[in-house]
Amino acid sequence: MNGAKSSTRPEIVFFDVGDTLLRVDPSWEAVYLRACREHGLRLDQADVERAFRQAIREGFWDEEGPFETTMEASYRRVQGFDQRMMALLGHADLPDAFYRRVADLFVAADAWHVFPETRPVLQALAGAGVRLAVISNWVWGLPELLHELDLARHFEAIVVSARVGYQKPQPEIFRHALDVTRADPARAVHVGDNPAADVRGAQADQGLTGVAMIRRLDELLPLVGLGALARAG
Repeated sequence: MNGAKSSTRPEIVFFDVGDTLLRVDPSWEAVYLRACREHGLRLDQADVERAFRQAIREGFWDEEGPFETTMEASYRRVQGFDQRMMALLGHADLPDAFYRRVADLFVAADAWHVFPETRPVLQALAGAGVRLAVISNWVWGLPELLHELDLARHFEAIVVSARVGYQKPQPEIFRHALDVTRADPARAVHVGDNPAADVRGAQADQGLTGVAMIRRLDELLPLVGLGALARAG
């Protein structure tokens, strides 16, 4: 996990979401398998895992922007990936209803596990007067998912690629986040798990000059001038 170094307490901390605040539960492949079973497809988990890895290697979705910022366009972008993956499994002719169900499952709260340190870290930062916001490459329904998970209330802005038309590391999404929060980029920190998207993008647009590697989200607090959380056990 990457967090920008700060010698003073930041004005605002921007967070990535996936694999930073939460993770899919129990796995991406398990969610696909659930949709397959609901539609009468009996697939082997190992086969689904291999197809998912191959499809990821070929590219998740089009990374170039600007792209259309509608709910339907967001769905169609992800559907393209899902169709490629299912074709690798020998199912290239599935109906739209199947892909709609996959999309619904991935924005359901029970498909996600919030890391145990997430809420205490957000509360500690807010308690110290640090503003909080999200910058995430995600589908249209992220704000609603964060509400379902009782996380949205911590953030003054939830900036989602599907609703902006650009995604990290493109500078436009970072500029949009700074604009909507009216934050000073010199006093902003961005935290995420992807060096290419989160570090390169934030450095390019926010002018951040240092990067710190942390293994758990609570390790962020001492980096921004706050005391460490007490850990159970």
